[in-house]
Amino acid sequence: MLVWIAAPLSGAEINNAAKKVIKKTGAVIGNAGGVLSEPIRNPRAAVRRWFDYDPRIESGEKKNFNILPLIVSSPERGFGFGLKFAEASFWRKSDVVRVQAVQTLKNKSSFEIKYELPPEMFAQAGGEILVSYENYTRFYYGVGNRTSADNKSEYTPEFLEFKLPLLFAVRDKLHLGLTLNYQNWKMVETGTSGTLRRDLPNLFGADTSRLWTTGLLLRWDDRDSRSDPTHGHYLETGFEYTDQLASPKQDYQRATVEYRFFHPLAPRSRQIIAARFYMNYKKGNTPFYVLPELGGIYFNRGLIEGRFRDTLSICGNLEYRLKIYQRLHWAFFVDAGNVYSAFSAVTPAYTKFTGGTGMRYYVPPGNLLLVRIDGGYSAEDFLVYLTFDHPF
Repeated sequence: MLVWIAAPLSGAEINNAAKKVIKKTGAVIGNAGGVLSEPIRNPRAAVRRWFDYDPRIESGEKKNFNILPLIVSSPERGFGFGLKFAEASFWRKSDVVRVQAVQTLKNKSSFEIKYELPPEMFAQAGGEILVSYENYTRFYYGVGNRTSADNKSEYTPEFLEFKLPLLFAVRDKLHLGLTLNYQNWKMVETGTSGTLRRDLPNLFGADTSRLWTTGLLLRWDDRDSRSDPTHGHYLETGFEYTDQLASPKQDYQRATVEYRFFHPLAPRSRQIIAARFYMNYKKGNTPFYVLPELGGIYFNRGLIEGRFRDTLSICGNLEYRLKIYQRLHWAFFVDAGNVYSAFSAVTPAYTKFTGGTGMRYYVPPGNLLLVRIDGGYSAEDFLVYLTFDHPF
């Protein structure tokens, strides 16, 4: 056993030791001050970490990952805080794992884990595994495209989802897939008044819905990048059949078509034209909270999420994306669309237009996470969104 014995120091010894510490500390502070007081002769080098892409990550020599503390804000969710993580080549060479957790000041939360399968797994079958949970408050104004903003009602569902789309390579850029999806919806709160309370007896899914969905998926994708495309096309069509596990009266079918287009204005241009067309059609006894909607952070920014809902939604986005620097982008956008009760009711006369502008910033050190701030204007309101990832 070792025993340490401290001998008392004399006043002179203490004084000499203190002088040495002060002298050494002063030298360190002086050196640091000298460095800080030096003029910045290379501004680009000073901010390289925050605006330049690491060439080793771009070439695959270094791990492509991001970890980001979150501050989120939207008119629907309010302010929230959380964490988001993404890493490429997590288990395989070309896979991606994404994890996100958010807690809002309204005591609402969301959690999401997504694993993007590498194309070479399971004999050229790729896809995604998604597990998510949320209990955000949502809005209901009625069903149809002529509902009044005065009809606003709030409801809070507790939502759990497990999703597994598998894609098999038919040929280069073309994939055929099978989708498996389970959703559990539990209505936590519907309020004591408002339009929803009035309509609730005639709506499907007023209490609880356990939905099992199977479907077919066809996808063509020749974009040059999934996270920051500058040219190429993306086309996806799908048909799904949903069984209501608790009650057979809520079975329904869904058909979707989505097309994205990206094109630079000139060769090697920093200016990109991006466009999207999206159609979502549901037929059958569909719970009101999964009806196609208009508004939110993806469709018709400037309208609150759930502002319009019905059996069919047809939407479009047009963006002019300007790359200010490698990680810093800007965009101007126009969104258009509406919801309808049937294809026979579709008319351009009822199209709702919104527009705005926003900043996008890829978070270092990798290029997997994007901070997006959009300001959207509609005839009803001006809304600001702080969120993550491109709208498409």
